[in-house]
This record gives sequence, C-alpha cells and structure tokens, in this order.
Amino acid sequence: MKLLNIYALILLIPIVLAASCGGGGSYIPRFNKTKTVPPPKTEKVEAKKTTKVDTSAPNEFDAPFIDVWLAAIESVKWLKWNIAFLDEREGVIRLKEAYAYRKSGKLLRTYTWPDKENLQTSSINDYLEKVGRYSPRGSSTVFTQENLKMTVIKVSEDVTKVDIDYTIRPYTFAGKIGYEVDSNGFIESLLLERIKESLDGRPLAKR
Repeated sequence: MKLLNIYALILLIPIVLAASCGGGGSYIPRFNKTKTVPPPKTEKVEAKKTTKVDTSAPNEFDAPFIDVWLAAIESVKWLKWNIAFLDEREGVIRLKEAYAYRKSGKLLRTYTWPDKENLQTSSINDYLEKVGRYSPRGSSTVFTQENLKMTVIKVSEDVTKVDIDYTIRPYTFAGKIGYEVDSNGFIESLLLERIKESLDGRPLAKR
C-alpha cells in the first residue's frame, strides 16, 4: 500500500507542473521584467554671457554742474564743431547743423550745403561706418547732414550727467538715402572722454 502511494505521487507531479505552466505562461524575469529607463542626464549648462559692446563712455561725473558745463563747452571746441546755441540755465549746448564730406582726400565739416562740384570726388562710407551703425551695401555716400545737442543735467550738488543726442543723415550724389543712421557712440565717446580729461585736470575757471 505504501508503494502504491509513492507511485501515485510520482504520477501527480507532472500533472501539477503542467497545470502551473498553463494559462498565464511561465514567468521568466529576464524577458518579462519591464525595464525602467532613467531619464537622460541633463548637464547644467550655463548660458553664455554676451558682452554688449558699448562704445559710449560713462556720462555721469562726480563734479558740480558748473565744472561739467564748462568742460562740455571745451569738449565741443576740441571737436572743432561750432556752437549754435548755449543755455546754461537749461544746460543745453546745441551745435550748428553740419555737413561732412571729403575733398582732396581730407574730411571736412562745413555749415553750408556742399555744392555738387565738391561732391564729385567725395566718398565717406568709411567715415559713416566709423560714427554710425551703417552698411553701405554698394551705395556711395558723399556727405552727411549732422546735428548734435548736449544736455548737462544736475543730479545733485556733486554729481552731474551729460546726455548727448547725435543724429546723422547720409546722402548719395543723387540725393539723400532717406533715413537717419543710428549713432554707434563714437562721437559721444570722444566728447565724454574729453569732459572727463578736463575735469581730471581741475581746477576749472568758475563763475
């Protein structure tokens, strides 16, 4: 009887195994395991710092209004551009409307509209690129019409600011191009740097 039980147990083992393998199939971890893919590593990349090129010198000075006012007038004389209007109370220095062109290879600034005879050989593309944000694109600029206004502003008893409004309008031989060119800060820098030099060389004449 004991032998019969053992024999029956041996017969049941394959049946039990078959039942457990049926239906859902066997579980094989290597094939059935869902792989969890980690998110890609993202390196922290610092944004490139773009250095804005600023050709303008600082326009605020640690000096009283009268010192900066006199230095501003001297800076204009150094630039050799005639003054049209002065108003110390308002702090305004307005220069004469000027026309720049080239004659016999020399760049000239005049205060009357240049005649066509003088413009026949004038080309100032290089000058215009120096003072303004301008690309000739094949056109030949023969002269410019320019205006400049300086405003000296009292910030406090010992701090004074100078604002400069410089406009440039280019002309070809046939006539004006039709728009003002933005200044790139070159002329303004010359004036502001000259003001600083004058202030550094104090004392200035005071009223």
